[in-house]
Amino acid sequence: MSAPPLLPPAEPAEPCTPPVMQAAKGRLYGAGLASVARIGGQCRAVWNLFLAESAARYEAEGKFVFYTEMSARLPKLLKEDPRLAGLPHRAAQMTVQKLDRALRDCAKSKGANRRGFPRFKRYSDRADAFSFVGREVRSEAGRIRLPKIGWLRVRGMMLPEGADLKQVAVTQEPNGWHVSIQFEAAAKTYAVPVRPAIGIDGGLTDLAVLGDGSRIVHPRLARKALSRVRRLNRERDRRRKGSVNRKRTVARLGRLHRHVADARRDAMHKDTRTLVDTYEGFAVEDLSLRGLMRTRMAGSFADAGLGGFLRTLRYKAEWAGRWWGVFPRFRRSTGVCPDCIHVGPKLPLSVRRWACENCGVAHDRDVAAARVILRGAVGQVLPKPAAEMPRKRGSAARGGDRASARSSHDGSPANVATALAETVSV
Repeated sequence: MSAPPLLPPAEPAEPCTPPVMQAAKGRLYGAGLASVARIGGQCRAVWNLFLAESAARYEAEGKFVFYTEMSARLPKLLKEDPRLAGLPHRAAQMTVQKLDRALRDCAKSKGANRRGFPRFKRYSDRADAFSFVGREVRSEAGRIRLPKIGWLRVRGMMLPEGADLKQVAVTQEPNGWHVSIQFEAAAKTYAVPVRPAIGIDGGLTDLAVLGDGSRIVHPRLARKALSRVRRLNRERDRRRKGSVNRKRTVARLGRLHRHVADARRDAMHKDTRTLVDTYEGFAVEDLSLRGLMRTRMAGSFADAGLGGFLRTLRYKAEWAGRWWGVFPRFRRSTGVCPDCIHVGPKLPLSVRRWACENCGVAHDRDVAAARVILRGAVGQVLPKPAAEMPRKRGSAARGGDRASARSSHDGSPANVATALAETVSV
């Protein structure tokens, strides 16, 4: 009996990339939008009904109506109230969950961070919303199926193959109805970085200035649209309240603001993706963005969207396994020589170039600050093993496993280690 032929050795399996929590958003179209609007109005009615009861009970007894009681009363309420006929139980249940969370935040928060009592929702706000659990929803290319609504066309939303839907939210916005989906899928792939870690100095003249002299231009989208916004505001104020022409003007104004926000978000995602694909890590300054929004330059800071830019860059850096460092808030970065770490006098905003009093080297104000930020940054986020990156908050992610950060290289960048070793307290 001859021996069986030897099989070739099996190729090693590629490492499995753990899924991470992600989100996608698109706009809804189709004949089913009438049902979407009806359910949105019914969820608004449920919110207002229980909120009125909570307000009355708090005034009489000093207590709120919380989720346990609201949820227990929902089946009877949906059956007896003719206004709520056809309302999916899940949408009503998740509405009272949000109300319960708002009431608890109002009861627990104190001091400067105290949150006020939840507000009643109005039809004129055009901001209705409701949610479903992901397992109750089906999604295909270009369309989505919602419970008791059916298939709806969706535009602008791309889900990766094999995405595990967790939660679906339908929201009303000035330009129509949108659907947002939280799902778990493999993290996006990023290019191998070709440059070392870099310091980033945020500002208004340029949105971001890098330590190698590169600059990300501030698009000033809101300023460019300011004349059109003012014209529509004047047109709205001339219209009689409640008239059809006023509603049309308000809708046009909302579409304009939406266009500006979408353009800003598009530029932000493109710029952050380019940075993550290029550099091994990033060091940023710990800015008090809330304090900056209280200054006379609040409009410019809001137009720049610096907070959103840094948040987007950070989560993409975590997904790609890049190094992340933070420069302490109360240490000076402007007017400090990045070569000899000499602390010079404070510089007015009009001074864009200066020379070090100690070594005599001339520096660009923002580029030098970015280099100082890199030298003095304290590493906070390093490439982590799988299942260590915290997931987003929310009912869909609560109580589950933690998502992972996929590392594209091992260890921290060499120039970061050298800079941290040479850091002198400023």
